[in-house]
Amino acid sequence: MGKIYRYELKRLLFNKFFIGILAVTLFYAYQVLTLEVVRGIAHTAPFSAWSFGYYLARVLPLVCIGELFFLTFFVSKAEKRVAVLTNATPVNARRYLLTRSLAALTGTALLAGTVLVLGVLFLYRLFGAQAYGALVLPAILVLLPAILFCLGLGWLLGRAHPAGVYGAMVLALLLSVAPLPIEAGFSLSAFFAKMPLGTSMLDPAFAAPLAMLLMRLCYLLLGLAALLWCCRGAGVGGSLRSQ
Repeated sequence: MGKIYRYELKRLLFNKFFIGILAVTLFYAYQVLTLEVVRGIAHTAPFSAWSFGYYLARVLPLVCIGELFFLTFFVSKAEKRVAVLTNATPVNARRYLLTRSLAALTGTALLAGTVLVLGVLFLYRLFGAQAYGALVLPAILVLLPAILFCLGLGWLLGRAHPAGVYGAMVLALLLSVAPLPIEAGFSLSAFFAKMPLGTSMLDPAFAAPLAMLLMRLCYLLLGLAALLWCCRGAGVGGSLRSQ
């Protein structure tokens, strides 16, 4: 599976699409940093966990769209024609799907990692050394559940129909702008923009309410459940012949 992983990862990264989505994402991320975050979000410092979390939340939809575009390589009509050949191999179908998922996650991690690096370098250049360790928790809360949710959703809809991945993109965008309770938001942009305003303190320390943690866990578990469901369907028969 190591050779398959390297092949799939190379296929995802060494193409014009990845360069394009990376450029668009970084351009948009820089605009958010220079036009919004630099002023501080919700009366917090620009280098606070609140402002950094807001920055990631605003860029998250582009990261998720990039991830779902990766999946289009695996569920397209052309890919299904190639599957006629791969179905003749004895490769375990579940491991094959998980290997492809790992390649897509690696590409997404690189995309999200560049956004994180850009944000930290921007803050460091303007404000110097800060307690950047405080930014880790909001980064995990924003990125990890959403990325796993989109991975599972993309596979689930994409295996049903190639256009299903694009439906997952639309759903991710709608969830990002839907007027949900701030703890339940998909991107959490409203949470980071409004929660500090509800306290009597100026620039309060970052805190994650239990309701928000539970909702992030729900997104994560839904994504994993969808992925496992796809693996279960792929595993019938034990090899790629079953797909």
